[in-house]
Amino acid sequence: MLDNVDITLEHAFSAHEAGDLVTAGEKYLEVLNLEPNHPDANHNFGLIALKMDEQAMAVQFFKNAIESNPTVTEYWVSCINTLIELKDIENAQIALDKAKETGHIDEVFDKLASNLRLVTKENDEVEAV
Repeated sequence: MLDNVDITLEHAFSAHEAGDLVTAGEKYLEVLNLEPNHPDANHNFGLIALKMDEQAMAVQFFKNAIESNPTVTEYWVSCINTLIELKDIENAQIALDKAKETGHIDEVFDKLASNLRLVTKENDEVEAV
């Protein structure tokens, strides 16, 4: 079964790179039907969900990817960025804290923290009006 997953995932990657999001999405879902916790398939399907303007759905797939492999910086960045875009400040902060606890201290996380502070400030100003 692992060979089938690897082959299907390669087809998904190729379709995704070529911009064929429908085929890529179908292939990622095939992988997820065989291996529901596959981190790359979850993350990349989340990226497709973002392209389809389905941020909340994307977050769930990013969280699945993180749960399966919390060492991959890109999974955390995608999740936290999307939560910030959704103005889900509380969950973005929780995810950022967990990423740091997991050892993610790259410069990109400093930028995410800065973006989160900016969104928090904007929300506070709107609430004050």
